[in-house]
Amino acid sequence: MKKLQVLILLFLSLTFYGQKKIYYSEDFKELRTAEGATYYSTYEDSKEGTNRVTYYIDGTIRNSDQFSNIRKKILDGTSENCYKNGNKESISLYEKGKLEGTQTRYYESGKVKRTENYNNGEFIDGKCFDENGTEIEFFPYFVKPEFPGGLQAFYKYVGENFKRINNGKGKIKVNFVVETNGTLRDFKITEGINYDMNVEALRVLFNSPLWIPGKVDGKDSRTKYSIPITIK
Repeated sequence: MKKLQVLILLFLSLTFYGQKKIYYSEDFKELRTAEGATYYSTYEDSKEGTNRVTYYIDGTIRNSDQFSNIRKKILDGTSENCYKNGNKESISLYEKGKLEGTQTRYYESGKVKRTENYNNGEFIDGKCFDENGTEIEFFPYFVKPEFPGGLQAFYKYVGENFKRINNGKGKIKVNFVVETNGTLRDFKITEGINYDMNVEALRVLFNSPLWIPGKVDGKDSRTKYSIPITIK
């Protein structure tokens, strides 16, 4: 009887993931219906894990990812991204959440744009190509935003400008976005000391000198960033 119940539950789970569509807004917030949706995803379970395929609302595939544990977002297998025209944008292989082997990115025309080799998530080497297929000087796909002069200069700026409002001590962790013009926006305290000290940290960040923006594929990009500020 217990085996039968387990089989029934497994069947229902497979049916749920295989048939149900989950709709998302442009910024990937889950929606209850297709109204106002930009994307939708389908899910299919197997003994290896879960395959998630995401489509544009018109049915054109956007990306496909294999997870060994989808709840923990652990990628394990092939991940593919596509351009709106249906051509592949990238193909990557993951093992237990880490990049493994060769990752390939393409131009919309279908020609290879760049290849990068990884071992256990660590970058080994790579090549970049122009749209004619000619190899060009390699540059990283993703470059983090940076305070002018680096982290040491950032903490010097904080030390010179942070006004101790009270005797609170500890760590203030702040998430924010570095815009392409170097300004900081969308602050969020994820760990704090007390209200007044947290507000002071936000004031200092808001008045920060312009940062050097992050880059994606050689172009300035709006990038999320997180940093701790320790008050002793």
